[in-house]
Amino acid sequence: MLVAARPVMPQATPFIVAVVDDDLAIRRLVSLYLKRSGYGTLECTTGEEARKRLVESPWDLAILDRRLPDMDGVVLCQELKSNPAFRARYIIMLTGDDEQADKVEGLELGADDYITKPFQSPELLARVRAGKRIVDLQKELIETNRRLELLSITDGLTKLHNHRFFQDELARAFEESARYERPLSLAMIDIDFFKKVNDTYGHAVGDDVLKRVAVLYRDSVRSTDLVARYGGEEFAVMMPETALADAITFAEKIRNMVESTPIETQSGPLSITVSLGVASVPGTKINSSKELIVAADKALYRAKHGGRNQVQAERRQDVNRKTEKSA
Repeated sequence: MLVAARPVMPQATPFIVAVVDDDLAIRRLVSLYLKRSGYGTLECTTGEEARKRLVESPWDLAILDRRLPDMDGVVLCQELKSNPAFRARYIIMLTGDDEQADKVEGLELGADDYITKPFQSPELLARVRAGKRIVDLQKELIETNRRLELLSITDGLTKLHNHRFFQDELARAFEESARYERPLSLAMIDIDFFKKVNDTYGHAVGDDVLKRVAVLYRDSVRSTDLVARYGGEEFAVMMPETALADAITFAEKIRNMVESTPIETQSGPLSITVSLGVASVPGTKINSSKELIVAADKALYRAKHGGRNQVQAERRQDVNRKTEKSA
């Protein structure tokens, strides 16, 4: 009779403990205790070796000998703790000295705990377990903060960047463009007759449309571009290192893609079109990111009132061209 095999559960990433000690016997003994308790280990014999390997290899907790052959373990501890990449790491100093002043110095320079030689394995493992609890909590806090930061810059419906984040990034990109006189373009995109979609099919279908066109926009931009939901049915695409002519070509590509792609909704596929307004610097009298938005918005207004489903670029009445002024 065949017995069904048990499904193999994915293993969690092991908790890695780096053991830095030039004494082979102690290093191997500590590593043996750790491995028997289910920890991964990383062994180093000198401070210089640890400097390199602890930057290149993953680790969660380090047990550092205070008296390394090439440096004071406290110096290495301080270097590791000053590295922002290791802010969630835990360091235990291992020393043969039981002087209170040495322990205070080590703790003040970044060590989280101390173990004095000779040590007993139960004490060593208890301190490692305590360190692991702290590291796990720190990692959880960092991940929570990362998720909260992501939520703060993300539009909940479309999962694109939100208005606030876009404004901040456009202001930064505009300053960089002005400083180095590099091209920067902006496209404002509006879904045509979106109110009619909501009135005819309901807001749930309207939300479907917003989410589907957001995917089209996101999949069409370059990695250097930034696409965001600007508000309601309006979206914005920031294009660094892109002159006006290239931005118009991109906008036409977006317009054509939306027009030719049935938008799947819970009420069935819908035919949607969009209107776009494009503006660019340098070469204009635009002096701020807000003025760039105004210029693109005016071009979008003309596209909407000129029949929709089209691309319009900035005009003389939107911004005064430097070249025309000099002429």
